[in-house]
Amino acid sequence: MTLYALLVGIDDYRAPVTPLGGCRNDIDAVGVLLGSRLPDGGFVPLRLTDGAATRAAVIDGFRHHLGRAASGDSALFWFSGHGSQAPVPAEFARFEPTGMLQTLVCADSRHDGVPDLHDKELAGLIGEITARGVHVVVVLDCCHADSGTRGPAPAHGTGALAVRGQPAFAGPLRAADPARVLPGGPGGGRDGAAAVRGTTAGGPDAAPHVLLAACHSDQYAVEVPTADGPRGLFSAALLEQLESLGLDATSRELMAGTRCRVEDGARGQVPVLSPAADAVVDRPFLGGGVRTARSPVTMRRRRDGWEIDAGACHGVPSGGPGDPALFAVYDSDPPLEVRVSRVLPDRSDVTPVGWTPDPHASYPMVLTGVPLPVGTVALDGGPGDGTGATSRLLAAALDTAGPGGGPSPHVRVADPATRARRLPDVRIRVPRTGTVRITAPDGRPLVPDAPCGTADEAARVAVDLEHIARWRRIKELHNPVSALPGAVAVEVVAAAGGEAVDARTRPPLRPGPDGAVRLGYRWTRRGWQEPEIFVRLRNTTDRQLYCVLLDLTDRFRIHPDLFTGDWIAPGYTASAAWGRAITLSLPPDRPLVPGARGTDWLKVLVSETPFSSAPFHLGRLGEPQPAEAVRGGRGGYHGVLDRLGLAALHRDAEPMRPETGDWTTAVLAVETHVPGA
Repeated sequence: MTLYALLVGIDDYRAPVTPLGGCRNDIDAVGVLLGSRLPDGGFVPLRLTDGAATRAAVIDGFRHHLGRAASGDSALFWFSGHGSQAPVPAEFARFEPTGMLQTLVCADSRHDGVPDLHDKELAGLIGEITARGVHVVVVLDCCHADSGTRGPAPAHGTGALAVRGQPAFAGPLRAADPARVLPGGPGGGRDGAAAVRGTTAGGPDAAPHVLLAACHSDQYAVEVPTADGPRGLFSAALLEQLESLGLDATSRELMAGTRCRVEDGARGQVPVLSPAADAVVDRPFLGGGVRTARSPVTMRRRRDGWEIDAGACHGVPSGGPGDPALFAVYDSDPPLEVRVSRVLPDRSDVTPVGWTPDPHASYPMVLTGVPLPVGTVALDGGPGDGTGATSRLLAAALDTAGPGGGPSPHVRVADPATRARRLPDVRIRVPRTGTVRITAPDGRPLVPDAPCGTADEAARVAVDLEHIARWRRIKELHNPVSALPGAVAVEVVAAAGGEAVDARTRPPLRPGPDGAVRLGYRWTRRGWQEPEIFVRLRNTTDRQLYCVLLDLTDRFRIHPDLFTGDWIAPGYTASAAWGRAITLSLPPDRPLVPGARGTDWLKVLVSETPFSSAPFHLGRLGEPQPAEAVRGGRGGYHGVLDRLGLAALHRDAEPMRPETGDWTTAVLAVETHVPGA
């Protein structure tokens, strides 16, 4: 099996199209990751950037590069650049209820009569490849919005997010244009809607392709600043999932985690997976024949030091002197650990901690310590902070919130240099004097406004900020170099009316295009009735694994009550909550009106060694942390996840030396809503 890839990234657009900043960076990262994960000769890329990414070159790349793929091979088209729209012609009107087509803006589009590349044309190009039995994956990190230009974010944004919006209105699609590559000519047939709608691209008998899109057709895709320069938020999030789960993860699994990351970074951008109901999205991302070279991680001697064969492209975090990434020799007791001293693109330099490796041996390694950076908060001020007094009060509170009156171990105020490199985790606005509003990076309020006119009130706000930072660390906890990606799946099953115990005969609900399972209240004669579900954990491997299921609520609570910890047998499906029906309801202070909604993130922690769920308790915002959570855990377990839970939620807890088994995580978002809006 060979993967043929057409990687297109355009930053340097010509006027009047506004340039972008992170598209080449996206494409570079894709090439590095795939090149390091696939065997020699198994990855054949064609990279088109800036002026080389003309309309003709992209079409030629499909036909003469991706066109080399044969049955059993895979083809990947990854586009980072501007997206736009155009009026739909009559012959395609039945496929487009909005009356608009989506387009990709190539480097020479809108110059010298060169048009955009329309979705119907893209469908035709894809159909030519899928018709030969090739597994085709399309990744589009561009905007499909009705209006907008790159630069300041839309009115609901903060100005920190750049938009890969449509630079101008695209011209109409005309089937008679000689340069067109319309599927089937005028009239189009079924294949006309494939590029965006996810239907078959090559006619009735052609296999469907997989589309991973950055956002809905009426939404914006944003760029975000990072330490390595600007990046598309969607591309960065998708690559994080590929690094974490591996290329054998399914497209559906990848999009579940990607959606969580994107929704944390931008408002109104929801990634879409198509065709969501087709089995093709439950195949491995790059096709069933892919065999990656990602596991196990190995340490070996090189020159005058030691290195592991995993680096930045595999997701190894760099950390710092006080909070490094740690690896240990697999199954060593006591743990033989090494500290990551430098992360390179394809490998990392490591330093043994308290032991001397044999220079002639190589060692299989597992990740045992994840750097947990301090959360950052941007003090943006506002109309009620004319003199900056409220911001200064809160900054002082964070500066003394730690043990012994030192700085908070969980949160710090983002300085100008930090804010230039990365988005803050939360923002603080002062809508009126003595009041603060805690928001997401895009300005979305996270909690109700809080008083902050005195030192005591500022200290309480600081506690809330620490709480949110701890919750986010657990939500984002993952192992980028695990040999167990996708080992245990979280499944949600709708309970039938009056059904109290899971009969285990009903199939699980399929997540939607954005990776979330959605469940609605039901109106009855007695009012709104909450949805009820069963939750299962399915071990997809041939080994016994220890699991804990966490429920992370949108009120910043974490509890493991649904499945507090046990072994799941190979190939077995375990029931959460002892198989009892679980009622999903909105918080009491959230009115049951059409459009009201809430989200739970069901996160399974999976390990080869047992660990305690106690360190993962986090009460509701404003509640004290249970004391038992910092005492080392139930049953005296000392797994890697015990250490990571204590580190994430209790930075001042005593560190421990864990057993050295492999571990991984998986998350499923479950949204509960009141229908009718």
